[in-house]
Amino acid sequence: MEPGWKTPEDKHKRGRAKVAEPPEGEGPVLEWFYPTRGRALTMGLILAVIAVAYLVWRDWGFGWVTTWWLWLFILPWPFLFLLAGRNLRMSAGADWLIYGKSGIVKIYELTKVHVTVGGAAHYLDIEDRHGNSLYAQINNLQLNRELWDLVYLGILHSVHEGRAETNTMADNYLALKVPPHLREWEYGEQ
Repeated sequence: MEPGWKTPEDKHKRGRAKVAEPPEGEGPVLEWFYPTRGRALTMGLILAVIAVAYLVWRDWGFGWVTTWWLWLFILPWPFLFLLAGRNLRMSAGADWLIYGKSGIVKIYELTKVHVTVGGAAHYLDIEDRHGNSLYAQINNLQLNRELWDLVYLGILHSVHEGRAETNTMADNYLALKVPPHLREWEYGEQ
């Protein structure tokens, strides 16, 4: 296990009750992610500190502090991140993924695997043979490494065995065209 990885017992205990359960007939939840309030609050505070640093830099001091409306650019961030973080919930089984409220996607039966860029993030756009689709930020899926492992293995299987359609960005960003047993040689690692 890598340093910083949490075992399933160490995860946010109350978060397990907040993630979606699979529909009847699907396997059990193997991995899940629901952010803690502390994580969301920390991200909001970091953004607030960046805003303060920018205002201090712009005014070469703290003269901006007495301008009441500038505080509207600083104070809401922690609360906005707390509210936005509540929408991020994922669960995965051996062959399925539920992300937010988008429904279930069968990750070993994918027909389309595309990666797009939105802002500064990469997004995974997938669709299974049942017509279920998912559009999710990849780094959100990677917040739980074990969950990402389940999803990535399903993607690899769908591409190599099921012949899922991919785009160039998916091939490059997710290294889909390089067979897993050849990856070390392809990238020069030995």
